Amino acid sequence: MNVIGVIKQLISLRKGSVRGCLGFWATSIVLSALVSGHVEATQVIQTNIAAIAVDDQSQRSQDSALKSAFKQVMIKITGNKDALQNPGVKAALRTPQAYLRSYRFDFQEGETLYVAEFDKIKLNELLQREGLPLWGERRPETLLWMATEDSESGERQLLDETTPSVMREHLSAKAKERGLPLSFPLMDLTDRTTISIYDVWGRFVQSLTQASHRYSVDNVIGARVYKNEPGTVSEVPGETARLEQLQLDATRGDSQDLATADLNDNPVAHESDYTAESAEQPYNTNAMSEAGDDDSVEGVTNVSMPPFTMDEFTTYAQRAEQGDYALDWVFVGGGKVSYGSIFADDPATLASLLVDAYSNYLSAQYAIIPGASDAEKVTITVSIANVNSVTSYANATAYLNSLSVVDSAALIQQEGSVAIYTITLLGSAQDLINTVRLENKLRPVTDVYGQVVESYTFYWGN
Repeated sequence: MNVIGVIKQLISLRKGSVRGCLGFWATSIVLSALVSGHVEATQVIQTNIAAIAVDDQSQRSQDSALKSAFKQVMIKITGNKDALQNPGVKAALRTPQAYLRSYRFDFQEGETLYVAEFDKIKLNELLQREGLPLWGERRPETLLWMATEDSESGERQLLDETTPSVMREHLSAKAKERGLPLSFPLMDLTDRTTISIYDVWGRFVQSLTQASHRYSVDNVIGARVYKNEPGTVSEVPGETARLEQLQLDATRGDSQDLATADLNDNPVAHESDYTAESAEQPYNTNAMSEAGDDDSVEGVTNVSMPPFTMDEFTTYAQRAEQGDYALDWVFVGGGKVSYGSIFADDPATLASLLVDAYSNYLSAQYAIIPGASDAEKVTITVSIANVNSVTSYANATAYLNSLSVVDSAALIQQEGSVAIYTITLLGSAQDLINTVRLENKLRPVTDVYGQVVESYTFYWGN
């Protein structure tokens, strides 16, 4: 429906049977339709299904694959490996067949896969009983720009969606295992005219975000991988000038959160808002990884620092002892910018650490702990405009009940094209807001300043 149609409908709605508060926020809906907030591109991930490679179809192989599949599903559905240490999950691992709904064998490229589908209801009951987080099936898409450097020739290249690459295969496989929608640029003529390998190697935020616009994703990662030896990272053309601009932007107070992380101590994401008072103080923001004992992360500890300064060149001799390879990353998403580095003894481990760290970070943003907000489930009443047909009513009701944060949703009143639902939540009302923002189907009504109005009012957009 176009904007004119929305306005006509709402004018007619106000002249009809809608009373008091509905008339008040009808005007807000017009403004929301005209200047609706940005939503993230998402994919629906089957979090209750896992595929495990097996050597044969023997019962022994099936039993082993079933346990591995259950572990993978628990990590995908909670968003964090720590869930496997939960006593209840450990007990469930002894009898994973109790949660199994069906299984089959697939054959792909000469490989035999054991594909297990687990019962969603039983998995949710386990999470609720153990107080574990639940990360829904709708997950934001992420575009990864990665530059690699050959340790012998010094040649640098960008990973793309089509060119065969061992590193890309590792990243894609790990992302699939974690239930993370991850894609790579096409690097066609359009990409090559808007971004260069120097932009990715320098992790220049403006270049990365501009080149990513065509892919309609909100979350962008820029990364570079290189042999971790003194002198292996050299200055790229134009880097100094761009860093000076980043420094200027930071001192002006532009909103940029830089990452500092101790991966072994705190795998959960923490964020701190940028303020002038905190500009000279080191602080923790996005702790994004689960490195092992031999891996570590070096983050930027002062928010006024650019991501890569000339002073940092002197530290590479010390960094060389932390791992044979280094991966420097920048994350752009949700109005925040974070920087950091990961070290490991081989590129494959770096790929695994990066995806694990990023998945943990996202789950900390979107996963909910059922019933954690109160001793009892939270029940709220929401109003949804543009529900003006049997089809839109059925779609809206099905959508609400499909959300991981929603326990149940039922229509209690219909006034014109405004449907009023009572919704019982597994998490908090804010969890509901965060979840619906992932898609454009249910848009929160905002005021003229773009702020979400306090009442739970939405506009059905599908």
